Amino acid sequence: MKAILFGVVALLAALPAAAQVGHDPESSPYRDLEHKQEITWLFGYMRARHDPAGVAPASAAMTGVRYELNLVGPLALSADLTHSFSDRTVLDPSKPRATRVVGTQTTPVYAADVALALDLTGRKSWHHLVPQLRGGLGVVSSRAKDDSSGFSFGTPFAFTFGGGLKFVPGGRFQLRADVTDRVFKLSYPDSYYRNASDNTSVLTESTPRSFYTHHAALTVGVSYLFGR
Repeated sequence: MKAILFGVVALLAALPAAAQVGHDPESSPYRDLEHKQEITWLFGYMRARHDPAGVAPASAAMTGVRYELNLVGPLALSADLTHSFSDRTVLDPSKPRATRVVGTQTTPVYAADVALALDLTGRKSWHHLVPQLRGGLGVVSSRAKDDSSGFSFGTPFAFTFGGGLKFVPGGRFQLRADVTDRVFKLSYPDSYYRNASDNTSVLTESTPRSFYTHHAALTVGVSYLFGR
């Protein structure tokens, strides 16, 4: 399966050169990408996933910035820094179920990563469009923490992957839309598994104390292009 995937990616990356056969430069749907660097203001929505206790930062609007530098051919170095405007539910696991929710708390989530990006049309656009794949490593971080229960979100490492589409009309600006997923580990304290006075607990023993979850983000952005 991996060999097939790499073969498909290699074929897509080679399409610009092959597809221009039979086209004169003026009528070709392909255009050379003139600039090697871009900086993008991103905004969109982050969706938080798989949190059985419901205490981690929740889905929210987000914003951020992305820097991208073309390395060679269709390959680029990409870096993100984002901020999600999240809230979370605060629990006191020592209380009965009816009074366990203490309230809500504003707990922004920050994410930073470095990734490799692959332009599937090479160093050209097709009808001003450039589809892209992206994957890398980074961190997510939040001050979400309960001293009474021992819960802490912390700053876990994250695997980042996704894809996007650029619209490059020419000149110094472009538009882009991206889907990005950050996969990281979340842990729950032992207090979430202890019974309160009503013989209930936040979680049952069947729920793992540590597991991988993810934040999926849909963003759009405006890029400024520079460097040749």
